[in-house]
Amino acid sequence: MSHLNIYVSRDREKWLREQLEEIARTENRSLSYIVEEALVHFVRDSGRKIPLDKRKDHRSRVTQ
Repeated sequence: MSHLNIYVSRDREKWLREQLEEIARTENRSLSYIVEEALVHFVRDSGRKIPLDKRKDHRSRVTQ
């Protein structure tokens, strides 16, 4: 498993984690998936090209 160590400011850490975890629950995704997708969107919005392949869904169970 790959890791990306990033620094999040103390001022935003709690708020940001709460928001990302809520999105993850709503989307039935892992927190790491939500963070990765957010980073991909940021890079794309910065005008850089990204690979066209979407991340594979490794969830073992889909809840309805």
